[in-house]
Amino acid sequence: MKKNNEAKILQWKFGDKSATITGTDIKITFPFGTDIASLKATATKSTNATISTDPTPAIKYTYPINLTVTAGDGTTTKQYTVTVTVEKK
Repeated sequence: MKKNNEAKILQWKFGDKSATITGTDIKITFPFGTDIASLKATATKSTNATISTDPTPAIKYTYPINLTVTAGDGTTTKQYTVTVTVEKK
């Protein structure tokens, strides 16, 4: 059986807020006053793919986070960058 060679993030969410994914850039803007120093994310990814850095524990998103998605075949990878911003007052 052929293993999946797709290394994609299909959806990225913080709670009920979905980020915008454009190519390998994942971006979201929160309202003014939101604390982005400890956010937990959920990701929908290609079948059998894995993500490092794991988004499920709380991560400090005060600067862009680089992620590597590895496809189910264990060799195909793709780099993503998650950028979280907060609206200015």
